[in-house]
Amino acid sequence: MAAFSYRTVWNLAGPNIVSNVLMVSISFAHLSIVAPFGREASAAVVTGGRVHFLLMAASMALSVATTALVARAWGAEDSDEASAATTSSLVLSVLISLMLGLVTFAAAPQIVGLFGLEPKTAMLAIDYIRPASLLNIVFSLMLTVATSFRAIGDVIRPLRFIAFGAASSIAGSIMLVHGAFGLPEMGVAGIPWGTAGGQSLVVLWFAYRWFSQRYVLKPRPADALNVKRLKLLASIGAPAALEQILIQVSFLLFMMLISGYGTAAFAAYGIGITVLSVTIVVGLGFGTASATLAGQRLGAKDAEGAVASGWAAMRLAIVGMSALAVLTFFFRGPIAAILSADEAVRAHTQYFVLILAIVQPLMAVEFAIGGALRGAGDTKFPLVVTFAGMIVGRLTIGLIVRALGGPIEAMYAVIIVDYTIKACLLILRYRNINWLELETHPQAPLALQSVAGVSRGTVRSFFSRRNDDSPPLGK
Repeated sequence: MAAFSYRTVWNLAGPNIVSNVLMVSISFAHLSIVAPFGREASAAVVTGGRVHFLLMAASMALSVATTALVARAWGAEDSDEASAATTSSLVLSVLISLMLGLVTFAAAPQIVGLFGLEPKTAMLAIDYIRPASLLNIVFSLMLTVATSFRAIGDVIRPLRFIAFGAASSIAGSIMLVHGAFGLPEMGVAGIPWGTAGGQSLVVLWFAYRWFSQRYVLKPRPADALNVKRLKLLASIGAPAALEQILIQVSFLLFMMLISGYGTAAFAAYGIGITVLSVTIVVGLGFGTASATLAGQRLGAKDAEGAVASGWAAMRLAIVGMSALAVLTFFFRGPIAAILSADEAVRAHTQYFVLILAIVQPLMAVEFAIGGALRGAGDTKFPLVVTFAGMIVGRLTIGLIVRALGGPIEAMYAVIIVDYTIKACLLILRYRNINWLELETHPQAPLALQSVAGVSRGTVRSFFSRRNDDSPPLGK
């Protein structure tokens, strides 16, 4: 198997990690901003944030398809197709966000009712979810823009966008929550408005420069609704969308199990997930890098390079996430104190951080290897893996713990089984998939032929594995 430079992986992953840390800082800021208002406000922001993540699932799935298409086109030196794929993705992001946002806005009380929260917490959560559901379109556009640039190897521009967006989002949230500088005091509802306001500045700046032809990725409005490209985006993105929906729904169901242990345990779980996101961003950075490199290498007909990049990303991710896990473990007390003023919440948070430290190496495998598979266009198997981990590993065992009257500590520990299942299945898939077919198959996607030549059979053949005598790479 061909060797792959760790420096190449890091050059892509490093700025992505910084970008993700900046995005996570927004969630930390939200909890810190509302902490003085008590556990009800913290629980409401946790609930609203989780529902918002469910809305974001479609945007994240679309970003998977965008990466696969844009990276392949760029690897094949087809900048026109990369630009057209970017334009199509931006149009889809608007349509999908509007549709899902309207449904969520209308159903906000029913969604919050599923959590069985106390009345005050439930009302605050609804106040958060309704504006967040409509304003999610801003996040979706910003994510699609960042994804497209990353897919062509430009990771610095998205970093600049996200840095400015994070700073302005946090500032906007603080001002609207507390009513600073003559703005209305909106409380918890000010969080989504302030966040969207800051991110919209980035989107508007991009739109101005994009339509002014300032970027290597050009607007292609006349080709934005190319049916065959949209079908290809949907074919790659649909399994990723189902995976994201499954993840977010499973998180919601697991949160319902946690809520049965009381508001303190529930708030601690949400805070712990926010702490976890600090280490997750390292894995996400390497996952994005491996997806980009896998797509570009396959577009350049270098299957061995695609395989090697995934293994290199996995090793670096394990080292990085494990190091951060050690740091968060030793500083779990101060972290809990910063994010909550409630003693019971702090105690639960510190234990949950211990569990999260244990699963970091397993999560590194999921992000890096899963990212490489998605970058190659294989979005179906990660869906199967997510189902196995979430449903079999997390929810089933969680229900057993609850039925047996197990303590909250046992419920928190259930996630270890979840990530163990995922890591094992992904490595088995990566070692046995026929990478040579993805490189040489005459009906491989977009970058290997024009959009006009893509058919339903092309999409099916891209995801199918041919039973021939050619050995799979990566063993």
